[in-house]
Amino acid sequence: MRIGLASDSFGNVAALERALEVFAWAGVERVFFLGGRYADVDAAMARRRGGSRGAPVPQDDLEFLAAVRGALEREADRKADPLEGHIVRVASRACPEIHRGAPWRLMEMVAGQICCLVHDKANLSREDIGNATLLFHGNAADAALVQIGPRFFVTPGHLREPAPEGHPATFAVLEVGAHELELVVHGAGGAELRRVRLPFGSRGKMTVR
Repeated sequence: MRIGLASDSFGNVAALERALEVFAWAGVERVFFLGGRYADVDAAMARRRGGSRGAPVPQDDLEFLAAVRGALEREADRKADPLEGHIVRVASRACPEIHRGAPWRLMEMVAGQICCLVHDKANLSREDIGNATLLFHGNAADAALVQIGPRFFVTPGHLREPAPEGHPATFAVLEVGAHELELVVHGAGGAELRRVRLPFGSRGKMTVR
């Protein structure tokens, strides 16, 4: 199973949109957005649906009618976005949506394993950690895949702009196999930066390529 991971965009919708483009290209089955502005997902998806950024502003009625016809034709030809309905997200404590019922923690199933999604791993309870095999979190300076005993902590890093010095913006794709986890880390522009692999369900050593 392939999962797209992004977090901590804090209004950097352009970078989140690029991450979604990479996720769609990679054929992810699900996207986990791990907090740090809940509404950024809506904005990025709206931009993906729009397809008209940079178009000239109509100057007269004929240009306006032509723009409307073009939009209708694009809508008729537009294929369904492969990410629609496959995005799961949690809110950070700073997101205003959390006061309107947006979840700050979610439990999900991935390849038969119980997973926990949260923005800040400091908010995880002992019960959360005890029940889950894979723990996805945001609020991290760098992307990482870390094994602690039988559990795996996964973070895509952040998409902040500007990025903190020495900690560039990243997102990631996690491949969950029968015997291995592989985290593919991408820079904010979409380029692949590194891969991290761990044997799944064992205490094997981490390898970085």
